Amino acid sequence: MQDKESKAILAKGLLGGYVGKTVRGSTNRAGFELKTSDYKGPEGTYHDEWDADFNGGGQELTIAPNGEVATRVYAGGTLAKEELEKIGLTKKEVIGKLVLFVNQAGDKTRLDSDIELSEGEDWKYTYKVLRKVEEIPLDLGQEEIRYKDSLVFIHFHIISPVI
Repeated sequence: MQDKESKAILAKGLLGGYVGKTVRGSTNRAGFELKTSDYKGPEGTYHDEWDADFNGGGQELTIAPNGEVATRVYAGGTLAKEELEKIGLTKKEVIGKLVLFVNQAGDKTRLDSDIELSEGEDWKYTYKVLRKVEEIPLDLGQEEIRYKDSLVFIHFHIISPVI
């Protein structure tokens, strides 16, 4: 994804959702009850719809001040409750680390560059760009969290302008 304004609103909306700066709600989309998050500010307009507990997915839509529209779709989640319990964790702890890492990554979160962060010796966050397609603008990325080298969270992301 090339446009800096679209990147800015994707980052702002996502970060706002994790720190409570977006408006939370719900919607019915084709018979599915989804959670929502909305932000509108100088960076543009952001809307996110998702359904997930331990696993699921969603779609973010943005309009930047220059008029560019973009979307980011994502799917994945955490290990099942029983598997987390085996390694002494809860979903709340894993999602807490996700929030921590997303906030640390700031405006580079889930976009078009690799990131690696850690907390102590046990927790590691990585985001890897798996593929960039220039001819048909599209970025594919993988986000994961490991605890003591065990995979506890994974999301895949596809980012594209809407043209």
